[in-house]
Amino acid sequence: MARLLYRLGKLAARHRIVMVLAWVVLVVIAVGSVRVLGAKTNNELTLPGTDSQAAFDLLADRFPPQQNGSSPFLFATDEGRLTDEAAKDSIEETYRRMRRAEHVASVVNPLSKDGKAAGLLSDDETIAFMPVLLDIDSGFITEDLAMKVLAATDPARKAGLQVAVGGPIGSELSQPETGTSELIGNLAAMVILALVFGSLIAMGLPIITAAIGLAIATSVIGLLGHVISVPTVAPTLATMIGLGVGIDYALFLVTKHKEQLASGIEIRESVARAVSSSGSAIVFAGCTVVIALVSLAVAGIPLVSTLGFASAIAVLTAVITSITLMPAILSLVGNGVNRLRVPGFLQMRKRPAGHTRWDAWARGVARHPWLAVVASIAILAPLIVPLFSLQLGQEDIGVTPTSTTQRQAYDLMKRGFGVGYNGPLLVAMTLDPPAHPSAGYTRKYDEATALQAELEKEQRRLKREQAALERQQADLEAEQARLERQGAALERRKAALERQAADLEARQARLAAEEASLRAQASKLTEQARPIVSHLAFILGRERFVRRQIEQTTDPDRLERLRRRLARLERKEARTRARLAPIVERARVLLGRAESLAAQARTLQAQADALQARAAELERQGEALQAQAVELERQGAALKRQAADLQAEADEANAQKERALQLQAELTDILTKAGGDDRGTDHRIVRVQDALTATDGVVGLFPLQINHAGDAATLSAIPKDAPSAPATADLVRSLRSDVLPPATEEGGIVANVGGSTASNVDLAAKIGQRLPIVIATVVVLSFLLLMVAFHSLMVPLQAAVTNLLSVDAALGVLTAVFQWGWGLSLIGLDAPRGTVPIASFVPLMMFAVLFGLSMDYEVFLMSRIEQQHAGGKPPREAVPSGLGASARVITAAASIMFFVFASFVINGDPTVKQF
Repeated sequence: MARLLYRLGKLAARHRIVMVLAWVVLVVIAVGSVRVLGAKTNNELTLPGTDSQAAFDLLADRFPPQQNGSSPFLFATDEGRLTDEAAKDSIEETYRRMRRAEHVASVVNPLSKDGKAAGLLSDDETIAFMPVLLDIDSGFITEDLAMKVLAATDPARKAGLQVAVGGPIGSELSQPETGTSELIGNLAAMVILALVFGSLIAMGLPIITAAIGLAIATSVIGLLGHVISVPTVAPTLATMIGLGVGIDYALFLVTKHKEQLASGIEIRESVARAVSSSGSAIVFAGCTVVIALVSLAVAGIPLVSTLGFASAIAVLTAVITSITLMPAILSLVGNGVNRLRVPGFLQMRKRPAGHTRWDAWARGVARHPWLAVVASIAILAPLIVPLFSLQLGQEDIGVTPTSTTQRQAYDLMKRGFGVGYNGPLLVAMTLDPPAHPSAGYTRKYDEATALQAELEKEQRRLKREQAALERQQADLEAEQARLERQGAALERRKAALERQAADLEARQARLAAEEASLRAQASKLTEQARPIVSHLAFILGRERFVRRQIEQTTDPDRLERLRRRLARLERKEARTRARLAPIVERARVLLGRAESLAAQARTLQAQADALQARAAELERQGEALQAQAVELERQGAALKRQAADLQAEADEANAQKERALQLQAELTDILTKAGGDDRGTDHRIVRVQDALTATDGVVGLFPLQINHAGDAATLSAIPKDAPSAPATADLVRSLRSDVLPPATEEGGIVANVGGSTASNVDLAAKIGQRLPIVIATVVVLSFLLLMVAFHSLMVPLQAAVTNLLSVDAALGVLTAVFQWGWGLSLIGLDAPRGTVPIASFVPLMMFAVLFGLSMDYEVFLMSRIEQQHAGGKPPREAVPSGLGASARVITAAASIMFFVFASFVINGDPTVKQF
């Protein structure tokens, strides 16, 4: 291989411009392709052969697109309630906009009847969540699409509501930035490289090649996501590894090249020899890392395999850039590699070969090997101890930065509904034969239907009779009103007649009084006239006597006297008549007036008689009206009796109605439990529901869903604890082993527990099962590679042992920090429970990465020792000599790796912090 690499180095040095341009074109193509097609990542966890995978496959096959997972949009208010008019209107407008949003397959309004029935509104009505399901796989959710969907919540935001989103959309909107970490890692590497090389030009070369290799690697990984599912954390992990190894590999090559230039070797020859010697170590080291990472495929877990492949791509590009691009750049730079020297006080003091501090250290280790072994073990052993309590857990959004929308959604869901709502357990069921309504439900449904039909018939009859009674009652009331009006009119007329009669009587009395007065006056006049009449009669008698005497008297004198006497009598008569005439006239007038008054009285009497007759007629009419009123009262009493009978029948009907309502309520409860589908009353499904409800740790169930064919159903169980809590993992295992088997023992139904929480439990279990195989595979393959490289059994054996110890120590530190909670606040984690679950795939990935990277230093160290031995030194001298010569560079490379990885601790993702 050395000869082949020598030729490759020569080729790159000779055609340096072409080689650099080729890499530039390659970078442009890779980065441009990602810009056009987009970098796609997907947190979809595929676990063939597991219970959670069976549940996922069932969703994908019979409930698409539910396998994509819904994204809950949380709405909260600190003032009033979400059911208040303004807040309600804003949420309903958000719902309408969400329905029209791009790629939204379904959405439920939390304030609707269905939403409240599904428990999407908190008890105090201050928090609600709107589940949004997209019709595309979560891997196709871009930040632009997520922002468009989020824009549908603008009405709620403008109304002053707090809005947050979880699920796939929230995850896409909460991706941590890696730019700062990369900048810090590069700055640290630049400082270390500047101190090692003493030249800014030499310092910049490894950064350039590592950056180019990393750009290509991340672009390839982004494009790879269009073919396979690439986890979201994969680009970050690849960046960490690719940046570290890229700088390290370039460091080794540049260091060798500078040493050779210092010894007087021509530039191109030096480049070729550096590629031949250090390049061989780089290739073997890179192959060791790649083998370790690719060996993760042995686990049979696509997530882990993809993480391994993605990281291996970053390592592979780092190796290729180191042995192709770096030689071309070194050839272009030439002797300028030593230009732009750093200030003298920053340069390391040069010592003669064999007399450096590292040489002294190497000789001390060589003289006291067992002391070195014991000291190393004494340091490593305490760090390894926590490893024995390591528990594989799952990711916990509850400790991600509170500035992210997915964390805000997590906290709001926890506050409004309970922490378990952040990770419901999906129970997917297949039914053969298909689900059908239960006999009990059918019986109640038939009874309710028949009772409802009978009630409707009876109610129609009662309504008709009631209407007839109401019409009769209305007629009676109208007739009674008419009679009352007539009676009132009669009373008025009677009163008027009585007033007229009284008036007539008064007038008649006045006339009678006047008549009596006139007659009394006439009587008085008569009394007054009686003496005058008597006197007149006397005078008339005397006149008749005188006239007879005159007729008989012939005596003139006497006749004269008689005539004078007659004349006196006539005068007296005249005077008497004159006195009597006014009296007679007055009496006549009075009598005339009395007669007139008598006539008027007779007229009034006739009128009074007429009024009396009319009054009698009115009395008869009143008696007739009274008789009619009595008849109406009798008819009203009959109607009341009929109404009472109808009321009794109505009461009986109401009793039947109560029974119908009770049946309806029972059917509603059953249907609600069955998700609104009567097939959900199938006793097989009900047994599963009852078993889940009775399980400790389950606080509720989401509504049941049954597919059209009826051969599949799903429901979600809400755990009491957080998705990452050990109790939730125990609940998953309990459901699978203790709860569901008895509930499905009758046959015809198979239940699988899925969902993200269950998938993580399965992932942890599968990793626990496959971890020994992966470790053995990595160790064996690395052992074989080192055995081929160094033609030795002892070298790979001690490498495997020491590297296993260092990996175990790293895992022990990981356990102490995250699982025991030592120093969590120092790395920017505020864990409510004081600990953070270790993602199950992290230790497995860590083992492969750490074992591979530590093998890098093993290869570089042993390559330098082998060179010393090939130069003629015996083994006991070659070992300290090789260690002394390579220790500075290896320590610098390890320091670069340390700072690159440490810079990613500021990343908000707790899983990235663990890596």
